Amino acid sequence: MKKKAIAKQPDSSTAIRIRMYRVGFGDCFLVSLPVAGEYKHVLVDCGVHARGDIGTMDKIVANIANETSGKLALVIATHAHQDHVSGFAKGKAVFSKFSEVGEVWLPWTEDPQDSEAAGLRKKRFALAAQLQQHFALSLNASPQAVAAVTNIAGNQVALQFLHSGFDGKAKVRYLVAGDKIRKPPIPGMSVKVLGPPRDQEFLSKMNPPAGQRYLQLGPSGQAEVGNALKPFSTRWILNRTDKSLDHLRLSHEDEKQLDRQLADPALEELAFAIDQALNNTSVVSLLTFGGQALLFPGDAQYGNWNAWLQQDGSDEILDSVRFYKVSHHGSFNATPKNAVQKMHAFAAMASTQNVPWASIPRLPLMNALAAQAKNNVVRSDSLAVKGANKAPKGPVVSNLPQNFEKGEFWYDYFIPV
Repeated sequence: MKKKAIAKQPDSSTAIRIRMYRVGFGDCFLVSLPVAGEYKHVLVDCGVHARGDIGTMDKIVANIANETSGKLALVIATHAHQDHVSGFAKGKAVFSKFSEVGEVWLPWTEDPQDSEAAGLRKKRFALAAQLQQHFALSLNASPQAVAAVTNIAGNQVALQFLHSGFDGKAKVRYLVAGDKIRKPPIPGMSVKVLGPPRDQEFLSKMNPPAGQRYLQLGPSGQAEVGNALKPFSTRWILNRTDKSLDHLRLSHEDEKQLDRQLADPALEELAFAIDQALNNTSVVSLLTFGGQALLFPGDAQYGNWNAWLQQDGSDEILDSVRFYKVSHHGSFNATPKNAVQKMHAFAAMASTQNVPWASIPRLPLMNALAAQAKNNVVRSDSLAVKGANKAPKGPVVSNLPQNFEKGEFWYDYFIPV
């Protein structure tokens, strides 16, 4: 019997350690920076999608508590999706016992004091709630669209815990592109906040569409039916309480067939649009320590990337990157081609799996990243976990690249400083 590989413990005075946990479909990264002979820790996201959960979150939270001795210098919750924050609810009892949490960073779109942000959230929640009701009644809603809406809803416990600064322990910041972090919570660390932006063009992309065919927002901000097609006048509509008309009723099979025929792709497109809008609110942070630049873009998609890639100095930023957390689990629209081409001498980690979205990860992107990074790329779904899908699309990592180590349910990457 082969011995299980256990991650080596590096000398905490000489190496940055980046730990990617295998959560299933989600993100959870523990970044440990060597300061004065010991590690200071940054937790970037902690969540898993309900439809892509492989049952490791409890063990992950326990490992975070053990590795950090209950002390986090910084928590970055990149955006409000379930697959990035649900662990803060599921593991709240453990996280509440942490003795130190320095700061919590969230995107400006989550700021409760920001009226623009409040308006965006109100629309998002109203539309998501209406879509959930629609999909619950539909016999033919696509699982992917249902999963997209599920990712938006039901995250309030986690978000409240983050907004509270871990029950008052931490300073909470709401970040926008260009913010200056003049005194980062870890000595020797510098930060560039690259996203999310706040310009009006970007806001128009984030503002969820109103769903002109069937859904729109009323004066109260609640989703309501609008512009619905009504092919029959009232006198032709069957009164369900009139038993004399039972012979005219549709059979159960007829109703199922009708539902299949009338399935509305526009509503599914609306679900994906809201999902993508929330991805684009991701905090994009460039953390630099010991001369090593680490890029954590959350689930930033094209709109968020494009806002800073157009600015002077973006080429130099990309060229400086030594570690890249692959955006949005390696989906097709989450890492622009020109960004990949401008990164050199870097390693990358992708927290991904093809459940609940079979199109993720996008193989051409993963292959392009591997080529550009000289194969220094590791996917979380290459790590075997009992009960989880066993083989990712594309080659499974068998021989880890240099400076990577395999743990029980994580991969570590070490960067000497």
